[in-house]
Amino acid sequence: MKIRIFLLITTLALIGTACKKEVAGNDNLTPQQGFVSGRVVDTQGNPIANASIVVNNTQYYNHNILGRTDASGRYKLELTPGSWYIRGTTEIKFDNKRYVLDLYSETDVAFSGTEGAVRNLSLKIAGERTGEFGDVGYYGGQIEVVGLGIDTEAVELTLQPVGALMDGMTGKSLTAKPDRMYIDDVPLGKYTITARYGADRKPLRLRILDSDRAYGSSLTASFDPAYSGAQGRYKLNVEVAE
Repeated sequence: MKIRIFLLITTLALIGTACKKEVAGNDNLTPQQGFVSGRVVDTQGNPIANASIVVNNTQYYNHNILGRTDASGRYKLELTPGSWYIRGTTEIKFDNKRYVLDLYSETDVAFSGTEGAVRNLSLKIAGERTGEFGDVGYYGGQIEVVGLGIDTEAVELTLQPVGALMDGMTGKSLTAKPDRMYIDDVPLGKYTITARYGADRKPLRLRILDSDRAYGSSLTASFDPAYSGAQGRYKLNVEVAE
């Protein structure tokens, strides 16, 4: 009987030790006074190394703390007293171009430098931004449609992904009409685009706006900066004609 009791106690102790090890290995971060820390991952949950982290002061313009993530996608930055919020970016090479993409802050609220905080970030190539601290709009690209004598709201674009999207994932064929002249929040990638017009869905010719290209029945392109020097905001300007 004593042997059985001893074996039972030993078994329970081993189970308890295993449980403790699992908890100790938990990947969750806890806030530490005077520091902000977190992890940055891509759309598949993989760590993003060398992502740029900017801790911005909510009260003073251009008063910030800079850092980068390590090989495991983690960062930890020492703070001074004040009110702060996090922003981050990562660089991606895609279609022989260099892109700087804004990262999504999972908890986009201010925090105290004295108390510290955990702020995790992730890559998004589409979806609405948080709307906090001026971060409005979408992570996806914008397509502007123009055409001489064309009612752009009667234009229908079909976008067929060429290869993987910018995050490495498989994209889907999209069909959309502009709101006024714009189609917002297109997942960032490279597309072959065709256009149809009106109730009879007449095929249109198209090209990149202000380019030397001839019009064609389709065009294939990836996004460009929304304006010269822009980072994190990308756009395609499409010109259509009958």
